[in-house]
Amino acid sequence: MIKIVIIGNSAAGFSCCNSLLKIKPDIELTVISQESFPAYKANLLIGYLAGNVNEEGLFLCKEDFYEMNKIRFLKDSKAVGINIRKKLVFLKDNNKINYDYLVIATGQKISIPDIPGNTKDGVFGVYSLEDINKIKDRLLITDTVCIVAEPVLSLRLAEVFAKKDKFVKVVSAPKPESFILTENIEWIDSFHVSEIIGEGAQLKALKLNNGKAIGTPLILFAGNYAPCTEFLKDTNIKVHEGYIVVDSAGRTSVENIFACGSVCIDKSLAVKEKSWEEAENDGISAATNLIFFLTQPLKSV
Repeated sequence: MIKIVIIGNSAAGFSCCNSLLKIKPDIELTVISQESFPAYKANLLIGYLAGNVNEEGLFLCKEDFYEMNKIRFLKDSKAVGINIRKKLVFLKDNNKINYDYLVIATGQKISIPDIPGNTKDGVFGVYSLEDINKIKDRLLITDTVCIVAEPVLSLRLAEVFAKKDKFVKVVSAPKPESFILTENIEWIDSFHVSEIIGEGAQLKALKLNNGKAIGTPLILFAGNYAPCTEFLKDTNIKVHEGYIVVDSAGRTSVENIFACGSVCIDKSLAVKEKSWEEAENDGISAATNLIFFLTQPLKSV
C-alpha cells in the first residue's frame, strides 16, 4: 500500500487529504498537524473572535473523521526535518514517519518582530484557533488592546474589540482612508514599536521609537507572514525567499514530494498571497496530480 504523508492540516492540507480519500481510498495516509484540533476554517477566525461564528461552525470535519477514514492523525506534532534519501519525516518528539510520497502544506506563520520583550506573556500572533482562544480569555481581564498589523487587518481587529467596549491602540501605517476616529480607537501611524516592556515574563507596556510607552496587558501581531519551511534547510528542495518552488502540477524539485497552499510558489517565482479558496484548490490539484503520477514516470522540476 502506498504511504502518503501530508504535513499541514489547514485549507490546502485538508482539501488534499479529503481529495486523496475520494480519488484513491486504498492508500495509507498520515496527516501531521501542529494543532490539537481537527481541520478548521482559519479564514473565519476573526468572525469567531467577534462572536459571529461559533466554534462548531469553524470545523471542516468532525473529531472522528480521521479515525473513520483510517487516517493516522498526528496532532500536536511538528515536522522538524526530512531525509529525502531515506524518505523520512522527523518530528519534534524524536519520532519519525516514513513515506512514499510527501505533500507539504505547512502554510505560513506570524513573523513577530525581533524586538526586546517579544516573548512576554500577553504577546500573541493572530493566526491560529489556539491563539484566538487565548486572546478571548485575556479579553475577560483587560480593557486595553494594542494591535500591530498591516492596515486593513488592523482595522478589522480594532472594530471587533471596540464593539466589545475595549480601548484599542493601533500601530500601523498607512492609516486607511476608511478609518473613522472613535473614542475607543487610537491610530498611531507615525511611529513603530521599539520594545515591549514588562516585569519578568509579565507584559506591562508597548514602547514606541519616540520614547512613548502605552500601558497594555495584551499586544497582538498580525499580517506579517512568512512561509513555514525552516524544516527543509538540510534538503535540496528548491525554495525562493523561503517559499517552496513547484511546477504546474504542484511537484517540488524532488520527484516524490509535492507542495500546495500558501507555503509554495510556481516556477515564475512570483510570490502571491493566496486566498482560502485558492489554497483549497491547490490541495485538490496536488492530490489529483499525485495520484496521476503514481502510475507515471516522475521527473524533477
